[in-house]
Amino acid sequence: MLLLESGRAELWRGDILRLPENYDLGPGSGPVDILVYDPHDDTCGLGLMVSSGYKAGLTWSILPRDSRRPDAICIDMGWLKIHWSTWFAYQWDGAMRVIDIGRTEILEWDRRMIVETP
Repeated sequence: MLLLESGRAELWRGDILRLPENYDLGPGSGPVDILVYDPHDDTCGLGLMVSSGYKAGLTWSILPRDSRRPDAICIDMGWLKIHWSTWFAYQWDGAMRVIDIGRTEILEWDRRMIVETP
């Protein structure tokens, strides 16, 4: 499901953002997955960890406390949309590129499964 079409008010621990291009390989590359996780620190928001590609297992970022909804430990989707260009940008060929939010997908923690292929 595309992030902008989801209608969700929040992202929860375990949700995955599938970015349309890999910041490590640049424009036109394949997607990279970013996992929402809980860094267990009440002074900050949730964290984002790379979960595919060369940098899998590395922290993408830990969001600020104001990214959280006041009533739950989650990322407020309104905050994320407003601050997207700050947190989802990278340097490529000497220029700053913002990852296209319109092509970013959400893989919800409770609506996906790992399947074996023959």
